[in-house]
Amino acid sequence: MSFKRLTPAVDKLVETLSEKADAFEKLESLFEQQLGALRNGETDALGPLATEAQDCTDTIDDLRQTYQRQARLLIRMLELEEDDPSFETLIEVLEQRAPSAEASTRLAEARAAVLERAESAQRTNDTLQFALEYAAGLNHELLAAVQQAAVDTDRRTYTADGEAESGGGEHSLVNTTG
Repeated sequence: MSFKRLTPAVDKLVETLSEKADAFEKLESLFEQQLGALRNGETDALGPLATEAQDCTDTIDDLRQTYQRQARLLIRMLELEEDDPSFETLIEVLEQRAPSAEASTRLAEARAAVLERAESAQRTNDTLQFALEYAAGLNHELLAAVQQAAVDTDRRTYTADGEAESGGGEHSLVNTTG
């Protein structure tokens, strides 16, 4: 098959990969915004940012499906024997069939950009996950401490000579009546 007929398919695949890289960049930015909101105690901002991150994740999944369809089309156009060749194989075949064209180079660069941004987004996501788990742990410990402080004591006071005397009323740190 002539390379002129392959060019539009390769161009669309490169365009989809570029959109996917941009989506990963946006996702990383949203993760960083969530980290910033967590650092600044802006817990009200976490919900909308998480929703927007989920929408971005859905977009990435849609782009993955689009990319897979476009890659299958390119595989059929190249008449490869393999049903699901690796991306590297696809790039190698393009390079063999059209060594003078830059299609294989553009495809390799687009894929490298997607992988780089995906790895960067994953690192930021791991940091966010750790921060959220740490904050949740601190919140749990704080609630347990406050609840323990509100527990009714046995109302005994120990004197200097080691004897117990009846203590006063309840001195809770938490106003339980509202």
